[in-house]
Amino acid sequence: MTDQTTTIAEIKKHIQDFSDARGWRKDQNAKDLVMALSVEAAELAEIFMWLHSDHADSVKANAEEYRHLKEELADVFWYICRLCEHFDVDLAKAVEDKTAINARKYPAEG
Repeated sequence: MTDQTTTIAEIKKHIQDFSDARGWRKDQNAKDLVMALSVEAAELAEIFMWLHSDHADSVKANAEEYRHLKEELADVFWYICRLCEHFDVDLAKAVEDKTAINARKYPAEG
């Protein structure tokens, strides 16, 4: 899978199939999914916790740190997709709708 060749629907199905094979979706509920998302977001933030802002981008230069970054990003996206599936949210449409709201709230200068 790559960003250029995989749809959000395909990713969501991949995650659903993986979760179903392990029995993870049968007992899922919104609260637990949101809690898991917040834990994963905290683990992503932890990568940068003690880095000065000027050095935050250096994570990519360290192979181990960069691998960890990609894993935590995947975990955050995983739970976003599970929440979308749980609530039947079309993520692409939600992003488009939110962009329209933000465009009105924060008009581009020029």
